[in-house]
Amino acid sequence: MKVKKLLRFYFTAERAERLLDDLIISKAVRAEFARGAQDCAEEVAALVKKKADMCAFYGCLEGVMNTFREGERAVLENYALRAGGRDGESHRLAVAFARRLRGKITLHDEGLAAAMEYGMF
Repeated sequence: MKVKKLLRFYFTAERAERLLDDLIISKAVRAEFARGAQDCAEEVAALVKKKADMCAFYGCLEGVMNTFREGERAVLENYALRAGGRDGESHRLAVAFARRLRGKITLHDEGLAAAMEYGMF
């Protein structure tokens, strides 16, 4: 997994959460006569599970980000959200982020998949 994508998800997670909330609400209130209530409820339940997995994954990223100082977090945010390359400091912090995240990401595979599906990349 690319570190820049993970960082971009971390700093734009509110948008992904809003997107999932909007999808859940639209699926829950949309009336389709061709489908049964059970099908609609299953779709809503699947979206709610994806949101829960994504939030758990975000919590994992938050735990790793809490190990960085505020200035370092600002450098990582700038690196994640800009289109250009990286400088020495952002590269050093991105490598540190990846090392601190190593081994933890496999615990949240479903959350990672949901983040990649609904994240703003």
